[in-house]
Amino acid sequence: MNWKLENSVIKLGFFSGLLILLILSSIAYISFEKNDQKEIQEHLSFHVLSTNKEILVLVKDLESANRGYMISGNIHFLKSYYDSKKQIPLVLAKFQNKAINNDKRHRNIQQLKSTITAKIAFIDQKIHYRIAKGQELTALELNIAKGKKLMDAVQFISNKIEQQELETLHQSQIVVAQLEHTIKVILVIGTVMSILIFLIVYLSLIKQIEKRRKNEELLFIQNEWYTQTLLCIGDGVITTNILGEITMLNHAASEITGWDNAEAKGKHMDVVFNIINEKTGEKAINPAAVALQENRTVLLAQNTLLKTKDNKLISIEDSGATIQNINGNIIGSVLIFRDTTERKKAERERDLIYATSLDMIGIAKGDRFISVNPAFGKILGYTEDELLSKSFLELIHKDDIEPTRLELEKTYSGKSVINFVNRYKNKDGNFIWIEWNAIPLGDIIFANGRDITERIKAEEATKAAYTKFFQILESNVVAIAILKIKTDRIIYVNDALSHMLGYETKHILGKKSHQIKAIPTEECERINQLIEFNQGSCKEIESTFKKANGELIHVLFSVESLEIDGSLCRLASFIDISQRKITEEEIKVLNQDLEKRVTERTLDLQDHQKFTDEILHKIPTEIAVYDENENYLYVNPTGIKSEETRNWLIGKNDFDLVKHTNSDEHIALIRKESFEKVRQEKHAEWIDKTKAEDGSIKYMFRILHPLSNKKYILTGYDVTELKLAEKEKQQYINDLEEMMFITSHKVRHPVTQIMGISNLLDDFLVNEKLLTEEELIKIVGYIKTSINSLDEFTKELTTFMYDTKSKNDKLNQ
Repeated sequence: MNWKLENSVIKLGFFSGLLILLILSSIAYISFEKNDQKEIQEHLSFHVLSTNKEILVLVKDLESANRGYMISGNIHFLKSYYDSKKQIPLVLAKFQNKAINNDKRHRNIQQLKSTITAKIAFIDQKIHYRIAKGQELTALELNIAKGKKLMDAVQFISNKIEQQELETLHQSQIVVAQLEHTIKVILVIGTVMSILIFLIVYLSLIKQIEKRRKNEELLFIQNEWYTQTLLCIGDGVITTNILGEITMLNHAASEITGWDNAEAKGKHMDVVFNIINEKTGEKAINPAAVALQENRTVLLAQNTLLKTKDNKLISIEDSGATIQNINGNIIGSVLIFRDTTERKKAERERDLIYATSLDMIGIAKGDRFISVNPAFGKILGYTEDELLSKSFLELIHKDDIEPTRLELEKTYSGKSVINFVNRYKNKDGNFIWIEWNAIPLGDIIFANGRDITERIKAEEATKAAYTKFFQILESNVVAIAILKIKTDRIIYVNDALSHMLGYETKHILGKKSHQIKAIPTEECERINQLIEFNQGSCKEIESTFKKANGELIHVLFSVESLEIDGSLCRLASFIDISQRKITEEEIKVLNQDLEKRVTERTLDLQDHQKFTDEILHKIPTEIAVYDENENYLYVNPTGIKSEETRNWLIGKNDFDLVKHTNSDEHIALIRKESFEKVRQEKHAEWIDKTKAEDGSIKYMFRILHPLSNKKYILTGYDVTELKLAEKEKQQYINDLEEMMFITSHKVRHPVTQIMGISNLLDDFLVNEKLLTEEELIKIVGYIKTSINSLDEFTKELTTFMYDTKSKNDKLNQ
């Protein structure tokens, strides 16, 4: 029985112990299982927090790169922007994988994803506008506040996720504490079975060690990922230990400081990050050192320069903060900084332009300036305080106040002001013409003004000169027309041209040259080509015009290019040479008839050489006969007076003659060409320019005819007087052009003086000032001087018109 009882007790004890072991094992197993789940949840929460911060950093990098590009237009910022933009989808995808089986976390991540997507789309739109339209138009056309709202929304959702994960961690810590209490109870209860519990603990430890090893491997991977992220971000990052010794420089920090990561490690941060005050030149306080001492984030002071390894000074922006372990103890510091040299250079250049611009540049709010550049004082004469202390409407001419208000109201609705002109009273009481361009930005107006007073005066003087110019053209006896090149339309004709063509002026103005039908289309094209070939200026072009009644007239005209009211035009002057042409035709007919008679007489009187020679010797026309080899057979005394030279010339050619007489070889070349022409045609005509025995210039009209016996006869007629008449007409045209220039020059000065006196008197009347006797005498003196100048010019013009009429009457005779 005892054995059985003992055996039963043993069995009972065994099974009881086994049962207790199983119970304890079950309780321990459940406890550790729950602990594992909580650890997994904690790990997931930490990963979510880390990823959340990573996404927020990337979004801030996007915003920083966007702002840098929008302000400076430097495409270097776009590279940082697109790098961050490329990483965000990858991080978000990894983020979403952590939200499985957690609806709240999944909803928050989806909301964060949609907000970031909207933020990226808005930044892309801003960059597109910045590239296409520039900074100012982008600021006007896009709602800048929208970008801030989206950024605030991203920050809010990120904070919300962080808060939820922190709450989850807190709850997890409470549960872990409860589990630890349960395990302690189990250990107390299981003291009797310590060996079994020890075995269970031992097995559990083995399991935990394996898990820890895996966790350490995962932690190492994460740490390496974070380190590479720091190395690759656009801002410079330097980390130190608690002694201020550098532990890491990222790639951007190496580029900015000139130190690479390997040589900088272990050096004190003041050696690598050597900063000085730009204004004083003294060493600046390192923000990381302050952060280590005071355990707070410290921003770098403005106007700080970084001295690089190669002693180059660059402008930077910087902040320093501490690095703490899980217990909140400081284990080091971090410096984050960026190179702002180019940005500050752009800011200085902008300020320099603002200060040195010759144009007035100001910033207004409502009807008051809140900032003006020095050009305001130079142009208007007021001090900056005087301009800022009053409404600018008080300085505007009373007739311009209402138009200025209307333009000002445009800016309230976001519209820009382009080329608006009004008058401002300067400190001397005179009104200055100002041309404004303005761009609104919210309730602020950026305005640019330019003094155009001299331009206005010049335009008025030019207008008066044009009026006088056209008055002179209208009274001219030479036919004149002006054609605008761009439209190929006639914009002016004087009465002389209308009379010449027989058209009324209204039937010519506004039409193209070929529409008048005074010139055939082919002839019109020829003339245009000739003008284009000579770059818009031609002299003495001969052509044929058809009058309104169908009568054909011969004209000699010249063309000059000039600018009228900003448009390139052509001024053409015409002279009717129909009578001269008739005379030339009569001479030609006479020559042809004479040639015929000479030829007939030569053939009929070959046996009467002496009689023929006597006739040829007495005829007033120069006559020479050549053989088929272009050698002289005969020259009459009219052609060559010296008998000795005539006898010597027989059997010789024109080249021998020019050498003998020291004449221009060009004469012989022309005759050589004429012989070639006669061999193909019936005759050749040209004009020789030679020197007479008395040294004067002589023009001879030459006609070369072939004879039936392979001989040639050359006749010459003196047309010197006709050529001189043509030169006198050309001189007349030149005198007219000179008078036009003198008119423009001599009228402008006295007219400008009179206008200045008028403005001065007007100023006295406006300001109700009384003239002193001395001032009145000076003004009367100026007026007399101007009137005398105009009177003297009128006499000169009258004399010129009389001389011109006399020359014209002489030509007509």
